[in-house]
Amino acid sequence: MGRDDGSENGNDGDVNRNDESANGDDRDGVREAFSLLGHEIRLDILLALLEDWHAVYTEPKSYAELMGAVGLRDSGQFNYHLDKLRGVYVRKLEDGYVPTASVTALYRTVLAHRPTEHLEYGPAAIDSACPRCDQAPVVRYDRGFATVDCAACEWTGFTYPFPKNGLEGRDADAIADAVTRRAGRDIDLARTGQCPFCAGTTTVDLRLEALRDEGDDEDADGDRIAAEVDGHWVEIVCDDCTFLVGVDPLGALLADGRVVGALAEAGLEPDRYDWEQPTPTARVESRDPARLGLEVELEDEDGIVRTATIVVDDTFAVRSLAVDP
Repeated sequence: MGRDDGSENGNDGDVNRNDESANGDDRDGVREAFSLLGHEIRLDILLALLEDWHAVYTEPKSYAELMGAVGLRDSGQFNYHLDKLRGVYVRKLEDGYVPTASVTALYRTVLAHRPTEHLEYGPAAIDSACPRCDQAPVVRYDRGFATVDCAACEWTGFTYPFPKNGLEGRDADAIADAVTRRAGRDIDLARTGQCPFCAGTTTVDLRLEALRDEGDDEDADGDRIAAEVDGHWVEIVCDDCTFLVGVDPLGALLADGRVVGALAEAGLEPDRYDWEQPTPTARVESRDPARLGLEVELEDEDGIVRTATIVVDDTFAVRSLAVDP
């Protein structure tokens, strides 16, 4: 569900995280962060602190409480490992010790993804229809990714990372709904400039090179015609971490209140799955500045057909929206 993209930050003071030295520094930081966890006593200290964690309201554990919880009598050994964790995973307050945001995030990630468990799911049919053959799609889960596709034809649907914990207590339809909602939330954040995983900045690639300019072709009479493409996708990549996603541009824009409001009035049902929505045609509105145009035909409950035209810029911001008639 993604490709790769590199871009430059043009603002003074911005850091280009794609720089080799920056990547080297990141790797060193990751290596150091993981290496600090490589001892059973340190893990016991962190788990003791996380046991009664209540976000910013967490009550600090005193030195004696923490040492007792770990079960150590050797204060020198305890101090050595506690000092290794301080400032990174443990913070000292006036009346004791609390876990940092870094270790609580890591703890939640382990609980969510259950890395020591092997889990597969499906394929299981869901209550929907394949956009190509009208058969019921299936949801499957493997290697930490949930996939919706069609077993009856070659429709590949979509794939998105999903924590193993999210499978617990959900049937196939509930899993598909949870995955698509989670992906929609993440993509909306990424579309508006924030990585949903690390909160870093994101870069959008409209992939205009995959589209031809209007007038590149001629019809039988020699008249210039617009070149349009169904199924065009847009790429969003984090400038800092490994997040990268290829998205259906209309589906990604349905989190925009202005867009969903206008299209809903014209007949769009925003609560349906993305693959159940009309497929827009994409065309190049402009290459400099970059502008991508999307046209989608909608039919309201009275049978009136309208054409919605959305134009986005190179940051995926909506520049214009019109519904005709």
